[in-house]
Amino acid sequence: MIDLTGLNPEQKAAVEKIDGPLLVLAGAGSGKTRTLTYRIANVLEQGRVSPHGILAITFTRKAASEMRRRLEELVGSAAEDITAVTFHSLGFKLLSAEAETLGYKPDKLTVYDAIEAQRLLHRAMQEMNVNGTRWTLETVAPIIERAKDNLYSPDDFVRVKGDFFEEAIAKVYRRYQQLLLENNAVDYGDLIRLSVQLLRQNPGTLEFYQNLFRYVSVDEFQDTSFAQYQLVRHLVWRNRHLCCVGSPVQAIYSWRGADIHNILERFRQDFLDAPVVILTQNYRSTATILTSAQAVVQELSYREDLHTDNAEGSSVVVVPLNTDWDEANFIANEIKRLDEENYCAHEDCAVLFRTRGQGRLLEQVFMHQGLPYTLIGDFKFFERREVKDILAYLRVVHDIFDASALQRIINRPSRGLGPAALQKLQGGEPELNFAAISGLHHRTDLPPKVLEAATEFADLIFDTLPQLVIEKALPDFFDALLECTGYRAWIEKDPDAKRRTANLRALRAMTTRYEHSEEALGMFLADIATLSAVEGGDTSLDVPAEAHGVTMATIHAVKGLEFPVVFIAGFEEGIFPHARAMKTPGGMEEETRLAYVAMTRAMTKLYLTYARSRVMGEEMKEHSPSRFLAAIPTHLLERRSATQETPATAMSNLPPLESEPPVLAVPMAQVSP
Repeated sequence: MIDLTGLNPEQKAAVEKIDGPLLVLAGAGSGKTRTLTYRIANVLEQGRVSPHGILAITFTRKAASEMRRRLEELVGSAAEDITAVTFHSLGFKLLSAEAETLGYKPDKLTVYDAIEAQRLLHRAMQEMNVNGTRWTLETVAPIIERAKDNLYSPDDFVRVKGDFFEEAIAKVYRRYQQLLLENNAVDYGDLIRLSVQLLRQNPGTLEFYQNLFRYVSVDEFQDTSFAQYQLVRHLVWRNRHLCCVGSPVQAIYSWRGADIHNILERFRQDFLDAPVVILTQNYRSTATILTSAQAVVQELSYREDLHTDNAEGSSVVVVPLNTDWDEANFIANEIKRLDEENYCAHEDCAVLFRTRGQGRLLEQVFMHQGLPYTLIGDFKFFERREVKDILAYLRVVHDIFDASALQRIINRPSRGLGPAALQKLQGGEPELNFAAISGLHHRTDLPPKVLEAATEFADLIFDTLPQLVIEKALPDFFDALLECTGYRAWIEKDPDAKRRTANLRALRAMTTRYEHSEEALGMFLADIATLSAVEGGDTSLDVPAEAHGVTMATIHAVKGLEFPVVFIAGFEEGIFPHARAMKTPGGMEEETRLAYVAMTRAMTKLYLTYARSRVMGEEMKEHSPSRFLAAIPTHLLERRSATQETPATAMSNLPPLESEPPVLAVPMAQVSP
């Protein structure tokens, strides 16, 4: 019997409404994950469906794992049979199972990461003669991404848009999709778009999955795209047992395709009989912090009016500084003071900022003062040599026909198969491929050393690694791969061995959430492709197990996380709210929501800092305080005067930042709510 006595009345109402559609509006820190897991447990206890019939969709792997963990505490081993996945993992499952229906080969479906997708898109642009200043990879790629978010095929795109510019992009889009199909691959956007297409065009397939997933839950509903909502809508339309949990006032990912209209309008239009339960009790922040954050979003009609039983707490500290250098030094010194006075440890503090550029100076100052920190969301994680190498090995094990991955790993570590040898191996082909490696025993044109090295490589990828991946769980296979390829020993000789080894540990840590099954490697690669596809912009991340010191991150990167002490740097016009957002339709409203999200990460103490002048590019520009400050009642604020002045030589004395941060950096999409 599930004990519901620990739930508040609103949470209990949501947990007990298990049949039909339900919308739960869950304010910041209101216990939404607890509510959602208790509701799923209640569905099982009431005997409505077996565990196999429950689908719980989240946005990150960590959130899915956390949900399974909590469900295990409530329902025991039954939790193992519940499908708790991310949207894109669900899409991969559907497409892998039904690949032939869409014209793909039935096995070894590959999900291209951002780098591979851009490589193929660039090829499509060249083949279609679409180039020049107007048509660049940087302009075309986002347009196609948004087209997929809105379920536009190449033909749909032309019909909807219709001018010459869009017709040119549609040609590229069409050729790009053909190239993906030829490579038996899909990209990040296809995981959802093609899944919806599959269900729309195949009534039998749709009926099968509607019967399989009888009860469906969606977490972070405000972050869903139009395509993701349509996928859910198709799955539940027959049984209508759908629970969506979200908070429109925390919708901050429109640039990534999220559509706030799903939670504000579409759900209510499609499910007119759905009750709405609002979770209004905040368990995270002090009353002062909560009231201050709510004041910022007071003008938003869809805000949740929250309350808390927590103590009133100390005032929100507002600190104006003369320059951005002063700001960074104040933050570092204040964190040191809090630690020395035993108010909190370094690990209890987070420094948040609106743009990545702000983080560079903060890093320099923290390094200069010897203050430990972990930078969350280094957006170049998946571009790092060692990460790309090992992922290429894994891709070859998953799909031996992956030519670009083969090309990357054949001489990593060094096997004496450099550019000249590689050219001989390719035999006139534009890139190394399966045929060149599998047909070595017929080759009489290769020098003996090249033939010997290539044969050893062929044995490795055709025999040794495929056998190991069958025998071992994914984390153990990862370790075995590093050993039998000689990669670990090779990387340990690198001058930057410590950092590269740390990055490989971070990559290995991502494999630990995958069960020992034939699907594990494919699922892992699909999820990694998802991470690398979105890491060009901030999203929710996993704080790594090796994280230490102060957390430093963009606001987008810490949504769903909480910290006892939070500093929000750059609380000034043009920075936060961002200048670009002020000129974009809906931009200011999203900036307002972003400010709310930032402030509600704080549990006991919140600092808002701003600089009167800040280096922007190569210029020092004047800035005024953020308009968000004016929205907060003055009695909630403690204003401190700036006493620091920037020494003339201060900037020149700072150590230069290395090309890669001196701390463990993790990919921009691991951390979850």
